[in-house]
This record gives sequence, C-alpha cells and structure tokens, in this order.
Amino acid sequence: MATGANISEKITDIQNQRNTIRDWLISIGKAETTSKLEACATAISEIPTFLNQNDFSIAEGASYTIPEGYHDGTQVITNLNEEAEGAFNLYSYDPITPTKSQQSFPIPEGYYGLSAFIVEAIPETYQDVTAVTATAADVLTGKVFVTSNGTVVTGTMVNNGAVTTTLDINTTSFTIPVGYHNGFGTVSIALEEKTATPTKSSQTISPSSEKVLSKVIINPIPDEYITTSDADATEENILNGKTAYVDGEKVTGTMPNRGAITASIVGLTADNSSYTIPKGYHDGLGKVSLSGDIEARLAEI
Repeated sequence: MATGANISEKITDIQNQRNTIRDWLISIGKAETTSKLEACATAISEIPTFLNQNDFSIAEGASYTIPEGYHDGTQVITNLNEEAEGAFNLYSYDPITPTKSQQSFPIPEGYYGLSAFIVEAIPETYQDVTAVTATAADVLTGKVFVTSNGTVVTGTMVNNGAVTTTLDINTTSFTIPVGYHNGFGTVSIALEEKTATPTKSSQTISPSSEKVLSKVIINPIPDEYITTSDADATEENILNGKTAYVDGEKVTGTMPNRGAITASIVGLTADNSSYTIPKGYHDGLGKVSLSGDIEARLAEI
C-alpha cells in the first residue's frame, strides 16, 4: 500500500511539472493545451539558445532584430562610434517657452533623436487667474480682462466721464448714474443773496431762476413804522374824525371839536348865574362873559 501511494504522488508531481512547462510553452506559442510531456520536451529542445555570444556593434541609424531563443544576458550591442561625441547625431532644441496653445517638437530629418529638452518657466505675463471674481459689469466698457476660467471678456461698465449738474428749487436732488466717473464731475448749486424791507404785507422771498438762496438780508423797519404797544389812548381821547394807531390797531377819534365857544352869564339867579363848559375839544378862543345888565347892577352895589 505504501509503495502504491508513493508512485501515485510521483505521477501527480510529474503532471504538475508538465503543466507548468506546457503553460510556458503555450505562452510563447510552442505548445498546445493537449501537448504531452514528450512533446513539451521536444519543443524545448528546438528553441535556439544564445550562450556566450560575441559582442558586436551597429551603425548609426541601423537596427538589430533580437533572434528568437534564450539569451544568457552577456551579449553587448554598441554604437560603431561610441567614443565619438554626438555619434548618433542628436538634435537639441533651444529652450521652449510655454504658450496657451499646444506645441509639437518632432525630430528633424537627418537626426537620430533628441538630446536634452528644456522647457522654460511660465512667463510672468501668464498668471494663475483662478482667484478672479470680476464680471463684465465690474470692468470699464471696452477694456478686456480674463475670467477665473481663462476666458477673455470685454467689460460693460458704463463710462460716464465727468457728469456735471446744477441743483435749484425745481431740481432738488440728482441721482448719480451707475457706472464709472472720472472724478471731475460736479453737482453744485448757484447761490444768491437777496435783500428785503419789512412792509405791512407779508412777503415771499424766492430765488431767481436756477438759483438757490444762500442769504436773505432783512433791512430795519422803516422810520415811519414805530411800535404802538405802549399807547393807551381811546376813541374819546382823539379828536373826532382823526385817526391814530393804538397797540397795533387803527383808531378813529370821537372827541367833539367845540372850536371857539362864546357864552354869557345873563342873570344873578341860581339858574342863570353860571355856564357849564361842554365836553370836547376847545380851540382856546372861546369866551364866557357877563351880560351888560349884570355889569350895571354890579356897579350900583
């Protein structure tokens, strides 16, 4: 039993090794999935081997086809002129500056390849614009800028230049238009001064057309106007028909004008021995006298 088991294991081991060899041969096209161990051995024996091959050189621009088979890795292929500088005639471009467009640099005809290839740093005129936040409305009209994604855009901000306007009583405010202002525009008012004299009627002091009052000078009350607040006369104190102002009010007098009154005392009795001076104004030319009879009688006494 033990011997049979050993033989079975050996057979299984041989089959596994065959499968490993066959899989490799299949990968290089030298066997099939049904190939037996003997066929695999034959295929291996037919593969050329290159052991301790002599080194050799090839000319510039020539090629060498590596033959099929096993190589031990000792063979060296060199350039015929390996010690001559530029033996393979390599081309060197001048340093290249990056641009916004793709650039192609092929190997010029007559050259075997490229030597060192220098790409300069991005020029200062090219900037990282990812932080740009301006829009067309933020940039003066006609001016060009680059957006955060590299798009070239023309500004649309209105150029108002120097906006100038004058305010007056009819135009009391001015709305500053949206857009750019160059700093030379002005919003102003045309000032003027006026003078007025008090009158009995109220006065409206208005500015002239397109002007604004900066000062109004009120002259003193004219001499013909005085304060009457301390006057205490009444109508009876003022001669009839005459007028006066008392405490701001015009008053017409009612005092009778007696002029020059003349009267006589005609008797010595109680009824006619006196004369009552009437109320009112007297011009100082009136007289009160005794009659002739009374004078004669007084002379007899």
